Amino acid sequence: MRIPVSFLFILLFSTAIHAQKKNMVVGFLRDSATKEPVVLASVSNLNTKKTVMTNSRGLFKIELADDQVLSFAAVGYYFDTINFQRKLLKNDTLFLELAPLVRSLGNVTVTSRGMSAYQLDSIERRADFMQNIVNYKIPTVSGSNSGAGIALNIDHFSRKEKNKRKAQAFFETNEREAYINYRFPPAIVTKYSGLKDEALHLFMQLYRPSYEWLRANKTEEDIKYYINDKLKEFNKNK
Repeated sequence: MRIPVSFLFILLFSTAIHAQKKNMVVGFLRDSATKEPVVLASVSNLNTKKTVMTNSRGLFKIELADDQVLSFAAVGYYFDTINFQRKLLKNDTLFLELAPLVRSLGNVTVTSRGMSAYQLDSIERRADFMQNIVNYKIPTVSGSNSGAGIALNIDHFSRKEKNKRKAQAFFETNEREAYINYRFPPAIVTKYSGLKDEALHLFMQLYRPSYEWLRANKTEEDIKYYINDKLKEFNKNK
């Protein structure tokens, strides 16, 4: 019996959608001290290089499979990284926390004059990381789903140099995400786009600039023109 091509297409499409939903993970990211949502933090699957942003409730959705590494970066916080295992997940939802830095100046655009908030926070994160690098291990997501990563639970890692290099690579990847967060904060995006709430969240997730672009374009004016250009595309597609 011959199966119509259209039926095969629908079957394959449905299978793909089902597989995508199966790997979709929902999570909430909160401040470990205040328990308040961490808004517009970057959540990255380091295996697939996919990054999403948390919304006003700290909610995020991202495709994630077993043994993939999920990392988190936000302005004014230490980094967090987990090795995902679905079988340990409760209620199909991740509940994670980020520890605030001891000193935070909030959203300040990086400039060439003096020490920026990004530089000062980076120094604090790096000092904490180097202090613990010898024993660092990426934790597996636990049944309680409490946040535990580079800054919070670094005391189990391996004795081997290759694992130290892996830890350093994860740290540098998170530092890049942090740099993007500082240079592309919600206050700047709202200032030049007028977007707020869910529209702001969607725009920042869709048009998050790359680390390389931001390093090559160092001024707020560069970001202004970037936002204006992407806003035309955003409004057209909306």
